[in-house]
Amino acid sequence: MKRRTNTTELRKLMAEKGIITVLELSEITGINRRTLGKVLRGEIQPSADVMYKLAEGLEISPEIAGKIFFAEDLRIA
Repeated sequence: MKRRTNTTELRKLMAEKGIITVLELSEITGINRRTLGKVLRGEIQPSADVMYKLAEGLEISPEIAGKIFFAEDLRIA
């Protein structure tokens, strides 16, 4: 089974934290905004370093981070 990032949940967490733009998230996490844009659009799966920075910046527990970054991709047969 292929894994993907649950971008809907990631965006929901951003909203809960009052983070509206990719630029704001970039400033909080230190991640390039182009990389963040690709992650949030589901174009790329983030590297371990990017996942760590996102989890730390958004104050996500390891359990929640695992569910977000390693969601089963049900679109693949």
